[in-house]
Amino acid sequence: MNTKFAKTHARIIDRGIRLLYSQAFDKVSIKNICEEAGISRPTFYLHFRSKEHLVAEYYGTAYFFSEKMKQWITSLEDPWTAIIRMQILYIQNTCNTDHVVMIGRYLSYQLTEDSQNNITDLHNSFEDTLITLIRKAQKSQIILNASDAHYLSKAVFMLHTGNLFNWCAKGGRFDRYTDFFWTLEAILSVCESHRGLWKLEENYILPDIEQN
Repeated sequence: MNTKFAKTHARIIDRGIRLLYSQAFDKVSIKNICEEAGISRPTFYLHFRSKEHLVAEYYGTAYFFSEKMKQWITSLEDPWTAIIRMQILYIQNTCNTDHVVMIGRYLSYQLTEDSQNNITDLHNSFEDTLITLIRKAQKSQIILNASDAHYLSKAVFMLHTGNLFNWCAKGGRFDRYTDFFWTLEAILSVCESHRGLWKLEENYILPDIEQN
């Protein structure tokens, strides 16, 4: 990975998302994002095709999963609890009424024919961590589905996308956790002793860790 490219890429996302959160999406121009990130317009287009592409990468690759959050997650003793809290983190950062316009843009981009080819996978820490935790949970016989952890991880992301569509379609009047975790337990074939652990209140109290 080109370190300079990666750092610029991350800075554009960080500054761009902050700007888009603070103002109406349509009020923010590419020029505004470039000024905020301290880059030229050609540099922006070297990394992203549009504002929608930037938003899609932020949510699609879980850029909100900071290194400090990763360290906290992986320090948890039980891999299944770690997986649960990762999913809660993802849901809290997506199925969020404060982000509804941004999420709508993300989902619209996901529906375009060529969206997947335009998302640069520079920030795959979330997926890498999930794969590692799935393998640990398989080894501990907590996850009984013996399929390759890479494929199971992709299934989890697909489940999140479906959850988001339901949440948006119902105008936020949708239990964003129950159906998701029931389905997750079924897909991964979670052992009986660990089913329902996602209901514990302590799993929803995530540390207030600043993003990198």
